[in-house]
Amino acid sequence: MSLLYILAAILMFGIMITVHEAGHFFAARMNKIPVREFAVGFGPKLIGWKSKKHETDFSIRAIPMGGFCAFYGEDDGSEGAKQDPRSFGNHSAWKRLLTILAGPVMNMLLAFLVAIAFFLLSGVPTVTGPSVTTVQTVNANSPAELAGLQPYDVIVSIDGQAITNNVTEAINRATQDGPVELSMVVERPGKGQMTLSVTPLYNQAERRYMMGVNLLTNTPQEWRTVGLGETIAAAFHMCVDAGRSILEALNNLIFRGQGAGEITGFVGVTQTIVTTTQQSQLPGYLYLMCLISVNLGLFNLLPIPGLDGSRILFLLVEAVRGKPFKKEGYVHAIGMLLLFALMIWINIRDILRLF
Repeated sequence: MSLLYILAAILMFGIMITVHEAGHFFAARMNKIPVREFAVGFGPKLIGWKSKKHETDFSIRAIPMGGFCAFYGEDDGSEGAKQDPRSFGNHSAWKRLLTILAGPVMNMLLAFLVAIAFFLLSGVPTVTGPSVTTVQTVNANSPAELAGLQPYDVIVSIDGQAITNNVTEAINRATQDGPVELSMVVERPGKGQMTLSVTPLYNQAERRYMMGVNLLTNTPQEWRTVGLGETIAAAFHMCVDAGRSILEALNNLIFRGQGAGEITGFVGVTQTIVTTTQQSQLPGYLYLMCLISVNLGLFNLLPIPGLDGSRILFLLVEAVRGKPFKKEGYVHAIGMLLLFALMIWINIRDILRLF
C-alpha cells in the first residue's frame, strides 16, 4: 500500500508540472509562437508523434513526474537562432511574456479547481459557535505567570471586552498609550470563573506588549454540503489563504531567516503526501494538491534566474527598453544549475532525515 501512495504522490507532481507546461503551450499557440516539442513525463520516449500543421513533436515519456514545453531557439543568442522566424526570441516581448506567465497561472487555476473538488467531496466547514481561546503554555517569569494564569485557562474577557480570537487586538488596544494593568476574566477547569490582573510587558522583537503565553483558538464547526456558489467561494478563499501563508513564510525566510531548516524537496513533500493520504485518503490528497499547486505557481513567479519570474522580469525590462539582454540565456542557465544543486542538497537532507 505504501508503494501505491508513493505512486499517487509522483502522479500529483506529474499532473501539476504537466498543467504548468500546458499553460505555456496553449498560450504559445494563442500567440502564434511555434512550439518545438511538448512532452508529458521525462526520460525515454514511450510514444511520439508529430503535428504536421504546427511542426510540433509530441511525446509521452517513461517517468511520469512532469513534462516540458520546448521552443525554437529558446535562450539561444546565436545568429542562426536570430535568423529563424520560428525562434522564441523573434516574437514580441508581450507575446513571450503572456506565454511565460501562463504556466504559473495554470497552476493557480488547477489549485482552484482541485479546491472545488475537495469541498464538493468533504463539504464546507460552517462555524457553529463562537471561538474559544485557551492558554496552552505560560512562560517562566512572564507577566502571565506573575498574574497567576495557568495552562488550560479559557480567556473570557479582557477589561470587559469579550474574547473569542481577538486577544492580541484587545491587548494592543489597551496598551496603545503604554503599559497598563488589565483585568482578565478566565474560566479555569474545575474552578469556574476568576478575575486576574496582568500587566503586559513590551517585547522589542515583536514591537508590542505581550503577556508571555502561547494561546490556542478553537472555532467549533461542522462540515456541511452547501450550494455550488458557496463551494466556489470557499475554494477561492482556500487558495487565497494558502497563497498568503506561503508569501508570509517567504517573507520570514528572506528577511528573518525563519524556517530555513523546514524547507523540504521532492523527498520530503512526497513523505508528507503519503502520510496525509494514508490518514485522510482522497480529501487529504486533494487538499495537499491544492496547497502544493499554489506553492508551485507562486514559487515560479519569484525573480530567481531560471524560474518563470526571472524570465518575466527580463521581458518587462525588454519591453520598456526595446531590446533584449544579450546574456540573458547565460543568466537562466546558471540559475538553473544553482537551483538543481540546491534541490539535490535539500533532497539529500530529506533522505538523511528519514533514517
